[in-house]
Amino acid sequence: MLELKGVKKSFDSFTLDINLEVADGETLALIGPSGCGKTTVLNLIAGLAEAQEGKILIDKEDAGALAPWKRRVSMVFQDIALFPHLDVGKNVAYGLFIRGVSKAERRRVTAEVLKTVRLSGYERRRVDTLSGGERQRVAIARALASDPRALLLDEPFSALDTPLRRELWREFPDIRARSNAPGIFVTHDREEAATLGDRIALMDAGRVIESGAARELFLAPKTEFGARFLGAGSVIPCMVEGNSGDRVMVNCSFGRLAVPRGSMYDEERPLLFIPHDALSLTRQSDLSFSALVRKSVFEGERRIVELELPDGLRINAKTSPRTEVPAQDACQRWFINTVLLRFVRNSSGSSAATLHTGI
Repeated sequence: MLELKGVKKSFDSFTLDINLEVADGETLALIGPSGCGKTTVLNLIAGLAEAQEGKILIDKEDAGALAPWKRRVSMVFQDIALFPHLDVGKNVAYGLFIRGVSKAERRRVTAEVLKTVRLSGYERRRVDTLSGGERQRVAIARALASDPRALLLDEPFSALDTPLRRELWREFPDIRARSNAPGIFVTHDREEAATLGDRIALMDAGRVIESGAARELFLAPKTEFGARFLGAGSVIPCMVEGNSGDRVMVNCSFGRLAVPRGSMYDEERPLLFIPHDALSLTRQSDLSFSALVRKSVFEGERRIVELELPDGLRINAKTSPRTEVPAQDACQRWFINTVLLRFVRNSSGSSAATLHTGI
């Protein structure tokens, strides 16, 4: 178990203030905008930076009291950082060599982890003869070889081209299964976080804004920041008119809607989250609206359509790539699946207003 309890470190623009728990064998995807503190969290765990407050516990031991090399934390960097003067086998076994592990054991472990990352027989290869994907596999193998108590990965695939990244995404769960250490995978890529993380923690300005399973954060975010950053829908202001049975009646750019209970709203600034797939050109419900098609972007597996409502508000809809979308600036009637709508908290959090948890 990896635990960060009240860990703080001050910067000019914000103070990092983190509480996290990562279970053995679990991979937590840490995502957020550039400069929000993701890499700093890894550096604090690894001992490359020093916390001003709080505790970092690995298997209940206070890692903050240990020198970096005594923490048994493995870190994989974006720039790979292999030793160019060593062959693949010696790169992988380097941590074991430093710990004084016997030569025979180093060879055995090296062969095992290279097999895990699908590089069997590469022990004698020079690292400068490897492709980018092969070098990154070697870096991961080196991290796994030392049997770490925590596994930290800082955007390890971001420098690779898209097809190779996706190939490594598919391989990562099998590679990761070799180690039961708690792991944190830092990324700025939403799809990567959803694919590789058992859980996702979304950060902004040094704090975790919300966390949970990928499906929960993408399709049912709790905060305006989460809804906007993860990009799975649009956020619009509304006015709450009252309750009607198991529904909350609101007025918004679409008109009057009945939103299901089960989510929270802010009295002073209520906001609705509308998943991209809640809007359709084909009938999903009796509720519909007219909008101008301002842009249509084909993304291979889907098409994103930007719509402008009569009041000027712009939102996005997701359609099948085979859907015939009206021409730009054409007016089209769309249907709303209100079951998918939910409230989100505003960016200021609960301190800005009273939150109602009964709906």
